[in-house]
Amino acid sequence: MPGKSKAVGAALKYGPLVYTAAQKYGPQVVEQLKGQREPAEKFVQDKVAKGNQRKKALQHAGTVVNGSILQVFYKNKAHWIVFSGDEPIAVHPPTSASYNDLLQHADLSKRVLPGQRTSGPASFKRRKPANRRGGTKPAASTYRLKDEGEGDTPPTPPTLG
Repeated sequence: MPGKSKAVGAALKYGPLVYTAAQKYGPQVVEQLKGQREPAEKFVQDKVAKGNQRKKALQHAGTVVNGSILQVFYKNKAHWIVFSGDEPIAVHPPTSASYNDLLQHADLSKRVLPGQRTSGPASFKRRKPANRRGGTKPAASTYRLKDEGEGDTPPTPPTLG
């Protein structure tokens, strides 16, 4: 087997170089790999800890009299304020800021009821792709022109026997 002898020769030739490189640079490579993994782990942990705050706020608003929610941003973070009538009663996710700070520049007419479907801004609405096939087909694929003499005689039924 000629392949095995080449592999053994390469291992004997380059083995000491690889071993010394692994001893010298191995710890640095391990630290680099750990460093690249930490931001992704932090992002996933933040998402799991945050949960779906809008869904929690809607569920909370559904349990109170005249419940509604309003999204506000405080220190570049989205918060959902739960209202009972016109009075704010809770914030999802919880924050130490007062309701006055959160609602300082908010438009209260944009509150959402728990059963109400909301649509995002016009720029975020989903649009159908332009090349998607609709209910109509081009004329060329719908109609087939008959060749001369084709279709003049009815098809013959199969015979038994």
